[in-house]
Amino acid sequence: MGKYFLLLIIGIVLLSCSNDDDSQNNEFVGKTFDYLFFETEQECIDAQTDPNFFINCHQELSFIDNENVEILFTDIKYSANYKIGNNKIVIFSSSNILELQNDIIFEIINNSSLKFIDNNTVWKLRTGDSIWN
Repeated sequence: MGKYFLLLIIGIVLLSCSNDDDSQNNEFVGKTFDYLFFETEQECIDAQTDPNFFINCHQELSFIDNENVEILFTDIKYSANYKIGNNKIVIFSSSNILELQNDIIFEIINNSSLKFIDNNTVWKLRTGDSIWN
């Protein structure tokens, strides 16, 4: 009887395992990372030379759920799919979005910093309600 019980427990444990582990994806859900073009909000405001045109002050990456992100490079926020593996975040390309013609890859430095592989910029975790916090 003991053998069968042990085999049953081992079987349940093995069947509950999955090779599609998205636990690393979960740690980023709901978080936003920013790359600031200016050190302060005042520097950004001072850079606005034309009242009819606003110069973007930052780029951002927001993790919506385990598969979807929103990324802002210029003044348009795009939605895309992503996957995390081997300490990298791969945002998949989209043929109908000019800015996403190729996969976008970030290296995970730690839970609060990502490195954009294309230009080695470090994107920091947004900790408050504003990009300037």
